[in-house]
Amino acid sequence: MKPWIEYYNGPVPYEHLSARHKTLVKMNYMLITSEVLSRLSDLFILRALIVMIVWTCSYRDVRSYYETDVVVRWFLGEYKSKSEIHRRAKKFRGEVKTLFKEYAKELEGKMSRLADYLPSSALYGKVGKLWIVDSFLIEVPFGKRNKETLKKKFELDLRQRKYREAANTLFFYIKCKVRRRFKGEFTKKRNRSYFGFKVFNLMSPTMIVHEIQVELANFPDNKVGFSRSGYKVVDRGFVGKSSTWLIGFSSFRRYVEFFGIFLRRYWRPYATEKGMVELFVYVIALIYNSYIYTSVLSRVPESQLAH
Repeated sequence: MKPWIEYYNGPVPYEHLSARHKTLVKMNYMLITSEVLSRLSDLFILRALIVMIVWTCSYRDVRSYYETDVVVRWFLGEYKSKSEIHRRAKKFRGEVKTLFKEYAKELEGKMSRLADYLPSSALYGKVGKLWIVDSFLIEVPFGKRNKETLKKKFELDLRQRKYREAANTLFFYIKCKVRRRFKGEFTKKRNRSYFGFKVFNLMSPTMIVHEIQVELANFPDNKVGFSRSGYKVVDRGFVGKSSTWLIGFSSFRRYVEFFGIFLRRYWRPYATEKGMVELFVYVIALIYNSYIYTSVLSRVPESQLAH
């Protein structure tokens, strides 16, 4: 039996649960057995944010799922109002960074005792000596008629010498009273425009994410700063970094895409400004790290787990 099933005492048999519900069961196991997470002062807010991520829903929807979904009710244990969850989430933002680093370190310690069952990426190097660094764009709505968008369009028209279009844009800019709700930025990648934020992650050979940095979408890759010692494997976007930043090694670097896919799968515009966006990215990364660890545990024979 997988260890997280032993910690499940919900109203629905485990074999009948959906993939989302099984994620909650795994996260409940991690929240109980992790020394780092279990000593968190406000464990409810982390549980509420996990529900938001897994169901890609809003603060308000947490109440709906609590009332209508018995497994979500079992996982949360209690319910708070939308405004209370939001207030406590803003407070939690201040401690999530330290919590995340300690949790990643704890998982590495546990996985070091399961060396025979680690993912194949672990063969490339040692934790702390070799890292993968990459960036991923996450989008938020930019709004078609707001002062910020019209200002950028006006500046672009001037640079392209489209003076008639610039005059029209200036007219709409003067008349516009709406300001942008989401505080992202524009950038271009592979001939496509994006508006939002850029997420940098530092991943070890065991595929555990150790650090996160969230910037505006137009932030240059080679300006990112991760202070960890060791060699960092990156792509060409990081040209200009020191000699410890190695460009190439695509066979090893491809493992970082697992986190990129996971991030895009569970991202929605949860927040309007960078600080709160960073909070939700950290929670997504925390769930991702838990997935990596439980996938390793699932390959370990029960006889070895018993010891």
